[in-house]
Amino acid sequence: MINFRYHVVSLVAVLVALGVGLVMGAGLLSSGTGSAAAVEVVDLQAEAALLREKVADAQDTLAFADAYGAAVQPDAVAAELEGRSVVVVALPGADEAAVAATREAVSAAGGQVTGTLTVTPEWTDAGSAAVLDSLAAQLVTSGTNLDESTDGYERGALVLASSVLEPAGSTEASPESLDTTAAAFADAGLVLAEPLRSTADLAVLVTGGPVTDDSEAGRRLAALTSLAGAFDAAGSGAVLAGPPAAARPLGVVETLRADPDLAAAVSTVDVLATSAGRTVAVLALAEQAEGGVGHYGGVGEVDGPQPQG
Repeated sequence: MINFRYHVVSLVAVLVALGVGLVMGAGLLSSGTGSAAAVEVVDLQAEAALLREKVADAQDTLAFADAYGAAVQPDAVAAELEGRSVVVVALPGADEAAVAATREAVSAAGGQVTGTLTVTPEWTDAGSAAVLDSLAAQLVTSGTNLDESTDGYERGALVLASSVLEPAGSTEASPESLDTTAAAFADAGLVLAEPLRSTADLAVLVTGGPVTDDSEAGRRLAALTSLAGAFDAAGSGAVLAGPPAAARPLGVVETLRADPDLAAAVSTVDVLATSAGRTVAVLALAEQAEGGVGHYGGVGEVDGPQPQG
């Protein structure tokens, strides 16, 4: 499916180029450059018409594939997350529709969605490292060890994640710090948190496209991938999922996959924009719950389209 989407974009780009050529050709004709230019314009018009047909065909095929994926999703994910609870984390730039559809996919798999945490863009600001460090020191609870060799982004991420996730194998009730911690991070403008039903044992982090290409990009990407690592470490597993652009340069998925330690712990999916991609995200969550990890989708080096077994 992803190849069709690429194909559509490529064809549209060609059509734009042909449009420019047609305009230039018309200009040449008006200047009296002769019949050769007229023939060239006619050829370009025919080629543009053919490409428009191909674009329409690719769009129709993609629409069918996505509709088919939605139709088979209930059977594909049935009971995969039965008895599991999942917190959804929306990273800066995440598409709201993708977040909502991911929640629905988790529910269709029998999982309980405990709530959604929305991480604000301010989380990755340069000044936020100190704020996060201070919050971590104030809110850390027993059982959570803050590594002094890490930075404020990592320590803050771990404290937040530990407040909304239960450690692997834990059967305890949700900790008292759940609402207190989420509220403190919300008051600092770093998250938007709906009331959470309880703690969860798994997390799915939804990301958007690439971050802005500037001198701050590296820091912002590191801050976001450290969130994924923290949510994986605090519970029974985590999946980072987003659109294909997230798996290209300056994307959070691409950055995490390039980190050997994080890639060995956190699963990724780069086709969340499709119904089939959300099915894969659910299967990746189920794999994480069983101690597995994998990278799925259609961009770069992946382990395949979906988990096997």
